[in-house]
Amino acid sequence: MTKDFSKAYLVWVLFVFTVASTLSIIDRQIINVMIGPIKRDLGGISDTQVSLIMGFAFAFFYTLMTFPAGRLSDRFHRIRIMSAGIAAWSFMTMLCGLAHQYWQLFLARMGVGVGEATLGPASNSALADYFSPAQLPIAIGVVAAAPFIGQGLANIAGGPLIDYLESTPNYVAPIIGEVFSWQMVLIIVGAPGLLVALLMWGLTEPQRKNKQRTDGQAVPLTEVWTFILERRTFFFLVFLGYLCLATQGWSLFSWIVEFYVRNHGWTRTEIGLSYGSIAMIVGIAGSIAGGFLASLYIRKGRADGTLRVVWLSTLILLPLATGLTLTSDAHLGLGLLIPVTFCMSMPPGLIIATLQTISPNELRGQMVAFYLIAVNFLSYSFAPSLPAILSDFVFESELALGQSISTLAVFNYTIASICLGLSLKYYRDAINKTGAWQHTASKKGSSHD
Repeated sequence: MTKDFSKAYLVWVLFVFTVASTLSIIDRQIINVMIGPIKRDLGGISDTQVSLIMGFAFAFFYTLMTFPAGRLSDRFHRIRIMSAGIAAWSFMTMLCGLAHQYWQLFLARMGVGVGEATLGPASNSALADYFSPAQLPIAIGVVAAAPFIGQGLANIAGGPLIDYLESTPNYVAPIIGEVFSWQMVLIIVGAPGLLVALLMWGLTEPQRKNKQRTDGQAVPLTEVWTFILERRTFFFLVFLGYLCLATQGWSLFSWIVEFYVRNHGWTRTEIGLSYGSIAMIVGIAGSIAGGFLASLYIRKGRADGTLRVVWLSTLILLPLATGLTLTSDAHLGLGLLIPVTFCMSMPPGLIIATLQTISPNELRGQMVAFYLIAVNFLSYSFAPSLPAILSDFVFESELALGQSISTLAVFNYTIASICLGLSLKYYRDAINKTGAWQHTASKKGSSHD
């Protein structure tokens, strides 16, 4: 029998999932507010070198482990998988704080990616079993606010903390030796994850809904590939659109603090508190609003509601995000960050709801993993480097970050708008095909009984 969870328990589930996701973002993004000190203490490395630590070092193993994590999530205990992953990435974040050479920090960041690879497939698969289809966009919208909560907290706490530690003498610890300001921050932000891993371990694994195969059976990879190929136009358009959205989002996240420090002369505390507050408050509002709007569309009979909301938000982003880093007025730029952040916060949760809608239970974790591999690896590997490369080699100035970010915005949001608009028809077709796939899978599952 399917176990029914109380509303209070489901709220607790959302809280734990959101906290875990928030910590994952903080642990991967905290470096963005410490670029200057890291460059100085690691021997004056370039913007491009530090961008590789921010992006590629994390994304390589994150991507390598994502599909195996998705396969495991579709077969085994998802709560335990997530608990182990949270503990692993938290430990590796603290290990980043012990690095004294560039290659040491690079390798430790790879370890952070290994742990975080478990969270996306397992958490989103579990959410689809905790909540009904009508509730799912809202539930995922709450958890999907985590990148903006994490980005906000990383800036609100990280900026002032790094400024404070920069003004005090370096701490000398037994065995470890001298600890720089940015190293202390990494140790501090990594530690809470060990507690969250315990909270996750205490949750109840939800029973899988609409599952055609027994728990011990995995869908053969040939069938997974057939499922993808039959929907190849949908996946191509949506994933290309989301690749552009994610690339622009991570580019802005990675460099907005440094942009304000370099181009507007703000302290890390000033921009950290300002942008951090916007990211956290407006990001949460936008993510949840996206879920509500999508649910409203679905209730009115528009099956493509999730992608329709993403498409409309992208059309709004194109002009606003382009002007954001071109204005010479720092406060006007900060004002533009409000609607930009609101619209940017809608797509992350809605893509997960979209994939869960077209995926039978046996493939939910793997489809999320497929998305993370196809989109997150490229976007997170190269997004932090693109503004740095444009500034270093095209505009040839560290003060050209604004021009670089704006150039990328025109390119990314134009392509995303076109792809997402074209994808709506193919999304509706994919929804219809899923019912047929489940019917076929049910017959195959019965033949094995």
